[in-house]
Amino acid sequence: MSDHAAESSPTPAEEHGLAHVMPVKILVGVFAALIALTVITVGSSYLDFGPYNLLVAMIIAFVKGSLVCMFFMHLWYDSKFNLFIFMSCLAFVVLFISLAMTDTHQYHNSVRGGQAPNVPAATYGEAPPAAKP
Repeated sequence: MSDHAAESSPTPAEEHGLAHVMPVKILVGVFAALIALTVITVGSSYLDFGPYNLLVAMIIAFVKGSLVCMFFMHLWYDSKFNLFIFMSCLAFVVLFISLAMTDTHQYHNSVRGGQAPNVPAATYGEAPPAAKP
């Protein structure tokens, strides 16, 4: 009777509802990779890649987001379908933001000194005096 009770006792992971316990070595490795990618992000901000500035920034952001999702959110050890859906959503967010940002170059030359085109400079001056009662 005692053998049967010992066989059916839940494991520590089942007791706490944890699906997977991550080894510290992997967590530290992912943390180091995120720190390295942050240094690369800051370093790339000082470099001019020409028309590829946005692409470089989005690729770095996608890799950092993927690492966080796969290891800190445990999607790597979950169903691969869940990982596929989440990574697809992340890729589409990066794609949509990139497409929206490509439009900013079209209007870059028409904006001078932070002012919108065809707006008199007087509107950017001081506020008009308050009305007297």
